[in-house]
Amino acid sequence: MNKKLFLSMCIAPVAAMAFQVGAWVGGPGQYPQPTQENVQAFQDLQGTHLDLISYFALFNINDWNATEEYANVAKNNGSTLVVTWMANGYGAQDLVDGKADEYIRDYAKGVKNYGEEIWLRPLHEANGDWYDWGVGKEGAGNTDANVAEAFRHIVKIFREENVENVKWVWTTNASNAGKGSTLTGNYPGDEYVDYISIDGYNWGKCQSWSSWQTFTQVFKKAYNALANIDKPLFIAEISSSELGGNKAEWITDMFEHFATDFSRVFAVMWFSQSKEANEGDWALNTSQAAVDAWKAGIAKMKALESNTAIKPTGRAAGNSFRLQDGKLYMQTDKALKASVVQFDYQGRILWQSAVQHFTPGVHAIDAPEANSRSIYKLSIKQ
Repeated sequence: MNKKLFLSMCIAPVAAMAFQVGAWVGGPGQYPQPTQENVQAFQDLQGTHLDLISYFALFNINDWNATEEYANVAKNNGSTLVVTWMANGYGAQDLVDGKADEYIRDYAKGVKNYGEEIWLRPLHEANGDWYDWGVGKEGAGNTDANVAEAFRHIVKIFREENVENVKWVWTTNASNAGKGSTLTGNYPGDEYVDYISIDGYNWGKCQSWSSWQTFTQVFKKAYNALANIDKPLFIAEISSSELGGNKAEWITDMFEHFATDFSRVFAVMWFSQSKEANEGDWALNTSQAAVDAWKAGIAKMKALESNTAIKPTGRAAGNSFRLQDGKLYMQTDKALKASVVQFDYQGRILWQSAVQHFTPGVHAIDAPEANSRSIYKLSIKQ
């Protein structure tokens, strides 16, 4: 049995983060919400706790008072609320010009008074043509530049109100749509972003224009494009159709990539709501096989984490894993039989050591020279 365990980044590391599971939990009716009942139903379905709970808030329609109801659901569940904050009715330049400032400022005050950590992802999927702020939306006047400035404008209002309990999430869609759209061109800058994320779906054959795509076909291009952004990365929306392929196998393959060439992904949030004919069969429980694959994937990721013997580094605690004078220094708490693999942010293997036996303690491993984008993987043999 071969278990692959992942370590922190070296030299300019991103902090090690436990793998988290989240969802838009769906529920009965055309417009379900993440109520306590819906959250519990999804947790019962997957057989484990939800770390992240998705909620969609619309500018001028859902104020903080409306959001707080679901923030409390997340809080009482021991979860974090991830708010997809949708500026419906506003183009990017409208936001830059302050036309939504009153609403944004009131929301900021509500978040501040609430006190609990909230993740906000405004202007998501701006590289598409379907939202009012989308660069690809014909005639909307949106550009990468003014979308990025609109994001910064929103963050600045929160800073003016001294809001300190928000994590800012910038999201790209897995593929571009519309003239002028790019995967990363509207990124507002590291100073304004805590996490980056990708939204992507395998539409299968549920539409006349769509065809079955593997997980890699959906996500690899965007994942590679984000390689130069030194922020923790997660998948904020994901699902697969049952039509045109095997959804359960697609989910199994997804988790295999999380454990190998998509190792930067620290969380995945399933969009569990099947929609009308204009969309797809996105719910997790479209088949028992899909549910079982999801549960097995979660168990796999947790097993990898629970078996790791490597202590985090850099911005995480301690200096027990570091590169110095051409050697990789590793500290382990227990005896291991393992090899070390070095790869880049695009998942390409750069180097792999021979399998070695490690006793508890600190070990110096001969390793090739690495740049700041190198990632190390410990592959444990059992």
